[in-house]
Amino acid sequence: MKNAGNPAMVQKYIAAGQLELRRQAELEGWGADTLKLQEAGFVSGVHKNITLKIAATDAIAAEKYMQSNAKQMTGADQYDLGNSLKTELIQEKSKREAEAILSDGRQPSTSAEPAQPASGRTLAQAGPTRARAFLQSVSNKGPASVDNLDDSFATNLAAMMQDAPPDIRKGLGIYSGYRSPQRQAELFGAAVKKYGSVAAARRWVAPPGNSQHNEGRAVDLSFNGQSLSHAPQDVIDWVHENAGKYGLYFPMKHEPWHIEPMGTRGTRAFSATVAPRNNTIAPRSVAPSYDDIENRLAGIADPDVRDATRKRLYAVMEAQSKAQEQSERAAKAELWKYIDQGQTPDQVPMEVRQAAGMAAVSAAWSYQETAAKGRAVDSDQTLLYDMRRYAATNPTEFANYDLNDYRDRLSKEDIKELTGLQTNALSDQRKAKEDGINITNAFSQADSQLAAVGITTTGKEGSEREAAAKRVAEFQNQLASQLEEFKRQNQNRPPNQLEIQSVINKLLLPVVIKDGPAPSYGSIPNPFSSAVNLFGGSTSNGFLFDAAKRGDNTTVDVVVKYTDIPIDLRRGIANDLENELGRKPSEEEVVQRYEDFTLGRDPTPIPVQPVPYDYEDTWANRALQPLSYVPGKAMQWVGQMIDAVGSEASSDKANAPAEPDALDTLGSKIGSAAKSTAGIAATVERGHYLPSLSGFFSKSQAHEEADKKSKR
Repeated sequence: MKNAGNPAMVQKYIAAGQLELRRQAELEGWGADTLKLQEAGFVSGVHKNITLKIAATDAIAAEKYMQSNAKQMTGADQYDLGNSLKTELIQEKSKREAEAILSDGRQPSTSAEPAQPASGRTLAQAGPTRARAFLQSVSNKGPASVDNLDDSFATNLAAMMQDAPPDIRKGLGIYSGYRSPQRQAELFGAAVKKYGSVAAARRWVAPPGNSQHNEGRAVDLSFNGQSLSHAPQDVIDWVHENAGKYGLYFPMKHEPWHIEPMGTRGTRAFSATVAPRNNTIAPRSVAPSYDDIENRLAGIADPDVRDATRKRLYAVMEAQSKAQEQSERAAKAELWKYIDQGQTPDQVPMEVRQAAGMAAVSAAWSYQETAAKGRAVDSDQTLLYDMRRYAATNPTEFANYDLNDYRDRLSKEDIKELTGLQTNALSDQRKAKEDGINITNAFSQADSQLAAVGITTTGKEGSEREAAAKRVAEFQNQLASQLEEFKRQNQNRPPNQLEIQSVINKLLLPVVIKDGPAPSYGSIPNPFSSAVNLFGGSTSNGFLFDAAKRGDNTTVDVVVKYTDIPIDLRRGIANDLENELGRKPSEEEVVQRYEDFTLGRDPTPIPVQPVPYDYEDTWANRALQPLSYVPGKAMQWVGQMIDAVGSEASSDKANAPAEPDALDTLGSKIGSAAKSTAGIAATVERGHYLPSLSGFFSKSQAHEEADKKSKR
């Protein structure tokens, strides 16, 4: 056995063993037949054991050894060896067959039919790549529709179509590929005429410059010459289920024929791009095609080896795809390590950049450009909302996402939060699912109330739909943050339905967001700024959650109408205030206390005696203030002159002999006029007018409430 690899030495020791058996036969008196059986069993046993020893490292070599020494082995030993080696032999043979098939890679396709006359080329003429040659052969458009497709996209798309089962592949085609902006404009114009409006047309055709077709990164698939939507369901299912293996996907539910590179706009499940942006050639796209594999498998005589080879091939290709993903992930982590150290993508080693991929390098440049401006990355609210929903509904899948792919679109704080969700999903799947159900229910609970106040995507298309989706995302993200804060303050206890509703109500409180008024100069109002800020600065109506995105130098006033407060609650507040103040409270005071309660802040002090309304700061007075300054000064001068005349008349009277009271009467009238004129002058100069004047001007409800709030 020690010399199993040396046939001469094996035969030498077999001969020595036979001599020992013959000596034993002499000593024990064996007959010739007994000796023959003993020698045959000994020799066969040696070859059997050597065969098993070789099989431990090479089953095929063991089979060859067994076959070459079969004449020296008993039938029983050969049978036992055959059973022992069968599994190992199948596995080893299938391994070698699979390695040989994979090493040849993808061969030029011979399955496509000759190009149709509409293409203007034959299969041999289309190019410049094999992928484009194949795609042109199944396209009913001109050469430009394929030649202008992105290289990686064309390679992946051709591979997917080539790998479809024959009964599906023979019907797959390209209905529309690359389109020039001019052609896109024609299609969009036709869609507007067909559907009656731009908004309706956008549902089916993108405006020029907004379509991935214009970038060469989109194709509309057909089946048997018609849109893929008319194909049998098993055809649609195969294409949609297998696109991901080739780095492709179908981003729009309402267009099941429209295929793009992974991550160009989003996923089927979510409205924003949760899928990482990437457009590299997938490992499956360079592996042998369906025909390559089946043709080679047909040449394997042993059906067991053939089946094992097929299984091994697809398992190895899947493993290769995962290995490449892991390699890319490691390279991306290394790339961002350099970026976080303050280096530019150009300073990252070339091998790291190449392994990370162009999309990762492009994201790193975007991140650097933002950092160079002294700003932190602001999260894409729609993306963040979709990420949170994905983590809630598919925590295990979400845990496998590489968050480095989103460093240029999510803030560091949000990346940290999402990393925590991934960690939770990996460490405690049960808890991750429970947390996911809680946040999903909260989102659903909020959806109906958002729709009630007009924040919904229902019935909206195009840019209007995108804006609505962003606003929904902004609300839901703040809701998620508020619920996490609740858990931190309550020993990780999730809020119940009533507590969630309270947070939703708070975020949906009406508010007025107001720019600060422009400054005045000394005691003289600034006419220009006063004219601009007729209403105390520009204002916009919204909800409390909108306040998070307000600009600098702005203020937020919560605006709640008395009638908006639930009747039982406002009665209770009114009773409490009456006991506290010793008088019936006004509606404004009830609203004030309600706002304090809702916002969770200390009650605003309310004086026992109600404060009379001051008209000084109403917007009407502020609007006329600049215009009153000069007239006020003039009237003040007139008053001073009258006052001087009155003083002089009084002095003359004091020095004159007693006369009738004419001077007294004159002095009294002059003094009264002076007092009245001075009072009017002061009022006009300050811009203070009669209270009834403000009623002349109509005011929006928001401004009325804002003024009341300001006075309180």
